[in-house]
Amino acid sequence: MMDIKPRDGVRKMSIERITDRLNDFSIFGGIDGAALEKLDDLFDVRTYEPGDHLIDEGAQGNRLYILTSGEVAVSMHGDSGADGEVPLAKLNAGESFGEMELIDTQKRSATVIATTETETLELTNMGLLKIFERDPDSFRMLMMNLARDLSRRLRAADRRLAELVKTGVLPPPRVNTGKL
Repeated sequence: MMDIKPRDGVRKMSIERITDRLNDFSIFGGIDGAALEKLDDLFDVRTYEPGDHLIDEGAQGNRLYILTSGEVAVSMHGDSGADGEVPLAKLNAGESFGEMELIDTQKRSATVIATTETETLELTNMGLLKIFERDPDSFRMLMMNLARDLSRRLRAADRRLAELVKTGVLPPPRVNTGKL
């Protein structure tokens, strides 16, 4: 089957191609092919050229991105107001980003720029709601997988922070006790 290209530049893939691709990504682990087929119409496919901004720090977002090919660079300015971006990560095919906005609806925390020709599968927050409505079991599994990915990233950030504190580059962080 051929890809279908709507007028707005977003491509809709054939059912077989979307389902085949979803099976390849860890965030869809534990969701069987039949369930994925019921959800494939909720995903858009987009391509980006090197230098294209997929996400801008501080912007309001509404989607999760899954890299199917290519590479993106993740960076941020942070809260200090200092000029210049701090590189955080390079992400490759099979990795996802943008999930924090789907969970907490805050503005984007980083900038993501394509460094090569890049293709993504994208799921909007409305698409996520439709997954919940159509197939609660798949929704639960997807959210568990997203939580696992976020937990892995948080652990990696904690290790990096601990190393910076240990080497004296940063002072120990204040601990938030949760009390008012």
